[in-house]
Amino acid sequence: MIRPVTPPMKPVRLSRRGSRLLASSGAGSHQWGAFMPGVPDVSHMPHDIWRKIQLRLSRRLPVENLSYASHGGCVELQQALADYLRVIRSVNCTPEQVLITAGTHQSLDLLAKMLCDPGDRAIVEEPGYWGIRNVLAVNGVTLIPTEVDDQGLVLPPEQPDSPVPRLICVTPSHQYPLGAVMSLQRRHELLERAKSSGSWVVEDDYDGEFRFTGSPIPALQGLAADAPVIYLGTFSKTLYPGIRLSYMVVPKSLAARMKMAHSELYRGGYGLVQLTLAEFIREGHYAAHVRRMRQIYSRRRAALVEVISTSLGADWIVHHSNAGLHLVLRLPDSIDDVAFSAELEQCGVLTRPLSSYYLRGTPQRGLLLGYACVDEAVIPAAFAPILTRLQHHLQVASVSP
Repeated sequence: MIRPVTPPMKPVRLSRRGSRLLASSGAGSHQWGAFMPGVPDVSHMPHDIWRKIQLRLSRRLPVENLSYASHGGCVELQQALADYLRVIRSVNCTPEQVLITAGTHQSLDLLAKMLCDPGDRAIVEEPGYWGIRNVLAVNGVTLIPTEVDDQGLVLPPEQPDSPVPRLICVTPSHQYPLGAVMSLQRRHELLERAKSSGSWVVEDDYDGEFRFTGSPIPALQGLAADAPVIYLGTFSKTLYPGIRLSYMVVPKSLAARMKMAHSELYRGGYGLVQLTLAEFIREGHYAAHVRRMRQIYSRRRAALVEVISTSLGADWIVHHSNAGLHLVLRLPDSIDDVAFSAELEQCGVLTRPLSSYYLRGTPQRGLLLGYACVDEAVIPAAFAPILTRLQHHLQVASVSP
């Protein structure tokens, strides 16, 4: 029997923005293990408590909670979040200002669509989170990478002839990826600049609840009553990434329009999960879980700092901020951190190269080491392959002409 010849498949044509998105993608296939940054330890999630609440609610679940969410999320969760954020993060808001989304990327996508036209400018941190950059860029926003130092974002001098940025995107509680905590002076300077220029500050409170020493600095949003700040938060790090629930706190002048746009674009849902989370927060389980995880992560951070300081020296760590779920291991310029990270992956060690978080200029070399999902007892053994390969590269560099 002669089989018909199958014609070759024609190449699939992507849009230019789709091609650019894939070229700059940062998501990886491996999402768990030492030392994957940005991944919490989900094994400590109090699933029994969560299941009991969910079962109780499902027995008397209103029919409307099985439909689309048309008010920016379930009102019970909006109320619980407003109360929690007011106490824990000094966020000044009412429940009507809270909008529930399916992740921080969706929050940013909504902001870009509603507040920016193609060609509008947004200041982003340099280095900074690739997810923020990609979501804004795919919406046609022009990115302005802006330096950060040990006090956070360094605002560039105002240029009278330059367009005013529509958005200023910052991670003040724990700068991603370097780890600096924005000083109170910088926070006030940023708010004053935004007020005078008409820009919106997008405050991604990344890891804001995981500060291990001292009192947390209040959120930018709560520093001034008329602050032009849109506050972003997520449950991906405090609970588990797969929950896909995040939230925005928007100024009252934007709240109704943002919620309407969210319903038109994304048709929010997860009614039972949102109700369960609202009860989980109201009954105090969420705050207790965060406190417990803060203690666990503090021990793990201390263990990783100890092994690096003992084997290499404390100056190999970038920014001792005592916050967040990862730290950055400084590398010499002689080591290609992208190639080194790929080499470590072959040894079963997951890291992210620091240079990949830069958009332009001369990137700093380093590795992001996430300690959240690595028990402190095994951190020395887990770090051993990094140390072995690093010492090999340093030895090779020392004898090279």
